[in-house]
Amino acid sequence: MAEEKAEAAPAEGGEAAAKGGKGKLLAIVGVVVLVGGGAAAWFLGVIPHGTKHDAEAKVKEEAKLEQPEVGALQALDPFIANLADEDGKRYLKATLQLEFFDAKVPDEFHVRLPLIRDLLLTLFTSKTFAEIRTPQGKTVLREEIVNRLNRAMRKDVVKAVYFTEFIVQ
Repeated sequence: MAEEKAEAAPAEGGEAAAKGGKGKLLAIVGVVVLVGGGAAAWFLGVIPHGTKHDAEAKVKEEAKLEQPEVGALQALDPFIANLADEDGKRYLKATLQLEFFDAKVPDEFHVRLPLIRDLLLTLFTSKTFAEIRTPQGKTVLREEIVNRLNRAMRKDVVKAVYFTEFIVQ
C-alpha cells in the first residue's frame, strides 16, 4: 500500500506540473500578443508617438488644412451698366470685392485699374437679365470675372470675386 501511495503521488504531481506548464505557455502567448498588438498600433500611428512638440505641430498643421488662408481683399467702386436685353431698359448695379492669392494686393493691380474697370464694364454690358438672374448665372459671371482679371494681370493673382451689392432693375 505504501508503494501504491508512492506511485500515485508522482502521477498527481505530474498532472499538476503539466497543467502549470500549459498555464505558463498561455500567459506567455498572451503577453506576446499584447506586446505585438501594441507595437503594431504604435507603428500604424493609432497610438501617438513622438514629443509633445511634434503632436502640437501636427494639430496646427491640420488646423491650417481645415481653414483656408484668406488673401488680400480689394473693394472696387460700384459698376452701373446697361444689360444687353432687347428692350435695353434693364441695368445692373454691382459692387464687388476681389480676393487675391497673396496676403498683399499686387502693385500692378492699381496700375491696371482703368483696364480692369473697362474689362468688367464690357463684360457686364454683354450679359442679359436671363443670364445673370439665377445663382448659377452669378457663379458663371464670377468665374468670367476671375478669368478676365487674371488675363489682364498676365498671371493668376485673383482667387475669388465676392458681390457685395447686385441689383438688376
